[in-house]
Amino acid sequence: MVNTTAHRFVSLVQTAGSSALVTNLETNIKIARVGKFDVPMTINDGLRSTCYLCCPSTAYLDYGAFELKQVTRNPFLRACGFGALRMASPVVRAMKIDRQVQLNNWLLSTNILPPVGPDAWLDAFDSLAKSYPGYVPVLRSVNQAAHSALIGAFHREGLTLLPVRKIFTRAYPEERNRTRDDLRDMALRASGRFIERDGSSFNDDDFDRAAMLYEKLYIEKYSALNPQYTGRFLAEAQRHCGFELTGLFDPENRGRMVGILGQLDQHGTIVSSVVGYDTALPQRLGLYRWLFSLSDETARSRQRFANQSAGAEQFKRNRGAQPAIEYLVVDLRRASRAQRLAGAFLSGLLQPAASLAIRL
Repeated sequence: MVNTTAHRFVSLVQTAGSSALVTNLETNIKIARVGKFDVPMTINDGLRSTCYLCCPSTAYLDYGAFELKQVTRNPFLRACGFGALRMASPVVRAMKIDRQVQLNNWLLSTNILPPVGPDAWLDAFDSLAKSYPGYVPVLRSVNQAAHSALIGAFHREGLTLLPVRKIFTRAYPEERNRTRDDLRDMALRASGRFIERDGSSFNDDDFDRAAMLYEKLYIEKYSALNPQYTGRFLAEAQRHCGFELTGLFDPENRGRMVGILGQLDQHGTIVSSVVGYDTALPQRLGLYRWLFSLSDETARSRQRFANQSAGAEQFKRNRGAQPAIEYLVVDLRRASRAQRLAGAFLSGLLQPAASLAIRL
């Protein structure tokens, strides 16, 4: 199946250059085939660090250290975490997984996998191994809730499964209930305090403002290691690549945009990969609650499986979301013995931590 959205996206990145769209990312991109679907594929030589979207060492080491310093409050857990990082650092480097070819990479923190079976993915991995000798084939965003059959097949075939993070999901085709907090958030939106405007009506200044609001939340409040999207990325993704933006505008603040939500709806799954708001405004206005409720209502009305990504755990649990572990799938079957041993060690190190995390 020729996926015209994938071709438009790849053409965009090739023409603009990855760093013009995501300022802290350097990568090359092409089209790859998985079963009957065309998908974006990124290629990185591993000689320099870049954003975690294409650089697992940044995800596991740099982002891990940040989370321990800034997020983990329990001193015992923090000490254990730093000890694990010290053990993991040489192992991650020995795997050489920053020298990679990555299937289905839309340059988002969460990608949506096309609906193909394990054999199609395994064939795609085999093809990459032949076309890019010395590079490690990888696949992000594989999670227990949506891809349990894939995970089992990959394990049986000897691929390396590395837990990355705990995410939260809601399956709206099966679940119709609204929690108390869902109802409170709906009431907030019904107040009409802000005006919701579709991104198809945005001008260039609106897209730049949207990128700034995302930056205020994900870069300034959380971490500069997150993807740093530009207004151009948001504009082009909205116009040509199926990305859906919605802005919140404040009539009491000269009609300025004060919140932004960016969603991608593919293959029966929806993700909200761009969220941002004016963090200088009072928390009582409930901007994050409003945006989250908008995301919830979109997934509910379309009867989608909603991948709500990581973070804000209690907030999402209170709204009915369920936890699941997300994996990075790494094909080291043709790699050196040292790489395979390092992969097995790291997987063994991370699996117990993932099992503990899902119970907390």
